[in-house]
Amino acid sequence: MSYLVLARKWRPQGFDDLVGQEPITRILKNSLSQNKIAHAYIFSGPRGVGKTSTARILAKALNCEKGPTPSPCGVCASCTAIKDGSSIDVLEIDGASNNSVDDIRDLREGVKYTPLGGRYKIYIIDEAHMLSTSAFNALLKTLEEPPPHAIFVLATTAAKKIPATIFSRCQHLPFRRISAQKIKERLKHIKDSEGIKISDSAIEMVARAADGSMRDSLTILDQVTSFSSEITDTEVKDLLGIADIGMLSGISIAIIDSDREKIVKLIAELVDRGTDLKSFAKDLVEFFRNLLVAKIVKKPEDTLEMDETGINAIRQILPKVSADILTLMLSEMVKAESEVRSSFSPRLSLEMSLIRVSFISTLKPVKEAIENIEALMKGVPQGTDSAGVRGQSPQAARRVEESGVREQKPEVRNQEPVREQVSEISVQVSESNTQNLKPNTQTMEPIDDISLLQAILEKIEDPRITSKLEKAKPVLNNNTLTLTFNSNDAMIFADAIKKNSVLIEKIATGIRKNPTKIVVEIDAKAKKTVTRKELEDKARADPSVKEAMELFDARIIDVKPKQNGGV
Repeated sequence: MSYLVLARKWRPQGFDDLVGQEPITRILKNSLSQNKIAHAYIFSGPRGVGKTSTARILAKALNCEKGPTPSPCGVCASCTAIKDGSSIDVLEIDGASNNSVDDIRDLREGVKYTPLGGRYKIYIIDEAHMLSTSAFNALLKTLEEPPPHAIFVLATTAAKKIPATIFSRCQHLPFRRISAQKIKERLKHIKDSEGIKISDSAIEMVARAADGSMRDSLTILDQVTSFSSEITDTEVKDLLGIADIGMLSGISIAIIDSDREKIVKLIAELVDRGTDLKSFAKDLVEFFRNLLVAKIVKKPEDTLEMDETGINAIRQILPKVSADILTLMLSEMVKAESEVRSSFSPRLSLEMSLIRVSFISTLKPVKEAIENIEALMKGVPQGTDSAGVRGQSPQAARRVEESGVREQKPEVRNQEPVREQVSEISVQVSESNTQNLKPNTQTMEPIDDISLLQAILEKIEDPRITSKLEKAKPVLNNNTLTLTFNSNDAMIFADAIKKNSVLIEKIATGIRKNPTKIVVEIDAKAKKTVTRKELEDKARADPSVKEAMELFDARIIDVKPKQNGGV
């Protein structure tokens, strides 16, 4: 077969050819320069990032005729044999298929013999984590005290599966995923060398689809070159089943604008195109992550691995949404991607997840919500007129309106309501309550009870007190101000005012310039309204009433107390 795939043709032949693994190449080159070679290494990391290639380069560097050297010549007999895979001193073992104790015993027998052509005998065990526990135990003694001519390299994609006893006897070099930018630069070099006609944006898509694997990127590039002689962006999208930046931007705007109809239509369009929805959900999470980063940093182009088209698309969306909302959306998008990835119906999961995320944009930012609460706590803004009073709270303004009506009918004010006196509760004035007092900037001498209550309302800034105090009916008799409640929530209002009675007494005393006592009462009718529910509950609990209700399929309409106190 004359054709050699790009992944094999462009396999790294020296440390300088490795892409994205600079820390590891530096360690190995320094070790070779200083002649500090470890007897065993563990190369761990994702697939296609250069673990086995690095092991072969290390073998070349050790057995090169000019070595040991950090820069093997690549042309001597030893380097050529290692490149072709025919060196008898470099043994590559597949850990997945040679994982038994017998295989490791054969390896131990071969380790004893000195190399035939080179300085070292190098064992490269690929997918080493696939070895059985017994095989690892058999290898343990050899790794602990190997012959001086033997070097082991264990390559694995699952370092956690290797026993700690093996790990402690090896030098661990973790390989990392290669950035999309570095893969893109490498692909451009290969494209120019091979004469492949492909746009930079198409290379960008290939680099991102590789997910940090250089080998995968070369395999994809091989695939797209077979698709057409001149590769267009559309062909790459169709081949890889990925959505373009326009679709990601469009559906992101629909989510932020809470345009749920558009969300459903765009997902239907993706399905018609044959787009892999699981892959699209992953790309959408990445897009929202880029949105959040661009919202936070000053220069997103320095941080994001995106081309100019993507950066411009993100900049158009940023004014529509805050960082708080983006954070919540991204958190939900991560959950959505997980649901779509494991779902039997990706379309349904994606639709429901994105519709759910779209409701987040209707939430108000925390800062705005706090400002609204503070505005409510302060009452009506300055400049708002209410019943001819400027700058007063709504409660005080309503009291002014009520006072105007009541002053026209003094006979109503002088009538004594039927009431039951509530026991007075004396409390100490706390520092927090005294802070609610406004400074006494003017001397007021109210002549009646309504004017006094109005003045008290104006002095109290706490809306939790004024909202309840305005429900009271005041009666001033000598130096006693009686506050009567007759609403449905009379008990609640009365208890709240009693807890602040000392504060109200202090304000009233300051206004009248005379000691003033506060008495809180509940109208007898309100008391009756409150206790009626208790009577009804008592009636429902009565066995005879229960039996009658079940027998006649009846319901309780009214409950009247007996003269003797029963029901």
